[in-house]
This record gives sequence, structure tokens and C-alpha cells, in this order.
Amino acid sequence: MKVAKLVVGIILIVLSPFIVFQSIAALFVSAVSKSSQASGPAGVLMAFSFLVSGIVYIATHNSDKLGGDIANAIILVLFGAIAMLSAGGVFGDLIIWIWIGFIVGLGFLIWHYIIHRSATKNSVQQQNYNQNNYYQQNQSAPTRMQTRSARHHR
Repeated sequence: MKVAKLVVGIILIVLSPFIVFQSIAALFVSAVSKSSQASGPAGVLMAFSFLVSGIVYIATHNSDKLGGDIANAIILVLFGAIAMLSAGGVFGDLIIWIWIGFIVGLGFLIWHYIIHRSATKNSVQQQNYNQNNYYQQNQSAPTRMQTRSARHHR
């Protein structure tokens, strides 16, 4: 999980300038064709969300907490939804970047939640197992010598 978050964070950061370049090209095409579609600014917004999410993934790749994954899921889904509402036909790749953002944001959150839940469940089971072993070792059945001495003392 740690390596995957680091790699995906780096990929998101590397993709963000590429998306900005595409957005600027889409802005230029919309301006030349006098179109009223706002695909360019939506692409810049999506590139910004990729950049921020990549930084957060790199910063929290060693963390076992869900905070970084929750923040990235919110960032990528919220900015993706805003970009999807303003996506037009000029910048067709924007829909692909939005879906990649949805998959990455929600995918890591679900994956980390499942791992976190199973690790918590295993640690509780291990703790119960250790407690039961302790009681079984310290409260074992009396040995033959202990029963003889108990009869002798009567």
C-alpha cells in the first residue's frame, strides 16, 4: 500500500502539467471558435486536484490512518464533479481525467478502509487469543502432586 500510494502520488503530480497544457489548448480552441464551453478552466481545476492529491499521497504514504485517503477522495470526487458539470466537447479528454480521479480517490479509500478494518479485526482476535492462553497457562488442572498434598492436609 505504501509503495502504491507513493507511485500514484508521483504519477498524479506528473500528469497535472500535462492536463494543464491540454486545458490551455482547449481554452485557445474555444476562444478561436468563439465557443461558450468552459472545458479549459474545468481542466485546470482537475489538474490542480491531481497536483494536490499527489502531494497528499506522497506526504501520507507511510501513515496507517485514513485521513489522507479521505481528504484525497473528497478532493478528487468534488473537483471531478465540478469539472464534469462544466465539461464540453472541446476538451474530450477531460472526462477521462475525471474518471481516473474518481477511480484513484475512491479506490484508495476503499482499499485502505478494508485493510484497516481487517488489521483491527486481526489485532482484536490476537489480543483475545493471548488473553485466553494466559488464563489457560495460569489456571491449569492440578497435577498429581497437588492433589496428593491436598488429600494429605485434610
